[in-house]
Amino acid sequence: MTLLPRSLFGRTLLVLAAGLVLAQLGSALIHLFDRGSSVYRLASLQIAARVGQAARILNRLPASERHTVVEEISGPHLRVALSERPVAVESGFVEHDPYEAQFTEAVQRRIGAPWPIRVDINPRTRSPGAAPSALSLWMARHFYFLLPEPFGIVVQIRLEDGTLAVFYVNVPQEPLSRLESLLPLLMLLLLVCFSVAALLVRMMNRSLSDLARAADAIGQDPSGAPLVERGPSEVRRVVAAFNRMQERVRRYLIERGLLLSAISHDLKTPITRLRLRAEMLPDAELRSRMLRDLHEMQAMVSGTLDFFSAIRKERTRQPVDIGALIDSLCEDRREVGQALSVQGAALAPYPADPQALRRCLENLIENAVRYGACADIRIEDSAARLTIQIRDRGPGIPEPELERVFEPFYRLDDSRNMASGGTGLGLSIARNIARWHGGDVRLSNCAPGLVAELALPR
Repeated sequence: MTLLPRSLFGRTLLVLAAGLVLAQLGSALIHLFDRGSSVYRLASLQIAARVGQAARILNRLPASERHTVVEEISGPHLRVALSERPVAVESGFVEHDPYEAQFTEAVQRRIGAPWPIRVDINPRTRSPGAAPSALSLWMARHFYFLLPEPFGIVVQIRLEDGTLAVFYVNVPQEPLSRLESLLPLLMLLLLVCFSVAALLVRMMNRSLSDLARAADAIGQDPSGAPLVERGPSEVRRVVAAFNRMQERVRRYLIERGLLLSAISHDLKTPITRLRLRAEMLPDAELRSRMLRDLHEMQAMVSGTLDFFSAIRKERTRQPVDIGALIDSLCEDRREVGQALSVQGAALAPYPADPQALRRCLENLIENAVRYGACADIRIEDSAARLTIQIRDRGPGIPEPELERVFEPFYRLDDSRNMASGGTGLGLSIARNIARWHGGDVRLSNCAPGLVAELALPR
């Protein structure tokens, strides 16, 4: 069992969908990281300028007035404290050293004097008392500016009088909070790209679907119209090759039919001469056997001519009254005492070759009467299909033989006798005629008897 779709359309869409999803995820990650680093750089410049300016103000004030200024400067994102000795800060990660050095240089430029400065980045990776996860530690080392909680920066500046000004900065995180508004836009873009890709794949696969239907129908009607060459160049070449193959098959069938038809026709003359000579034999028993063999040969030759004429004949269609056609066939047989019944009616005349369709129905009715002693005919019609079912009351046909009986000259073992089994061409001719009309003939067993169904498309 495989999870992959069976159709080329489904598999192509799956590959495109996977590629689009990966591309969108990559775009989102690039946008997220780039925005995160940009926000950090912008925030660091602003914070460095504010810290440097505050340090210069505190340095100019006397010690007695600094606490008032510290209270005014302190806020939700910046807190200032004065100390005589360095403040112990939780050690960060080595990966933060370049950022700390850059921040130190920015503050130093803002102060304009070589005061001792120490900067520590202290990302908050866990709640108090909770152990950090591997993911949070990795994020804290490399992408601390993408953490969902604010990260802290501790800046310690030694003023000229030796007082240590300690700045505690909380940098708010923007990228992850913006992700919620970014996701709907990414999903909309993904949906648009996927819809366009599905349309393009459907357009490319349409020619392949037509080719598959034509390949399936070539066995029924080799003389069908050639396919329109459309789609990509590779598909057009395949369709062109299929059209050439179909034309070769059609010519082969016509040439084979003409050859075998000519042979069968030429056999009529020697068979007629043999029949005349057999009539002159003095031995009655020998004459009877020879005439029976010649009659069988004559029936086979006539059946062969009918079979191949049905293949090669160019037919024209005209509206046929199905009910009247079946009534005429039944009336002829009722006159000789055969039992037939008809149910249902066609909604409208059917465009067909009248003689060919009559031959098809006659063969099916003949088989029903011959092997089942009667024929119950049922007509079902709709806007899509015309169906004619012919049911008999005979013994039926073994399931493995239901398709084989359509082969030319194939007869069941119980029907080898020409008097009861015929030549084995009746069903073959009926199916050929039905398929020329775009339909088919199928057999199925019922209890009791056999049903021959002629299905013709409207």
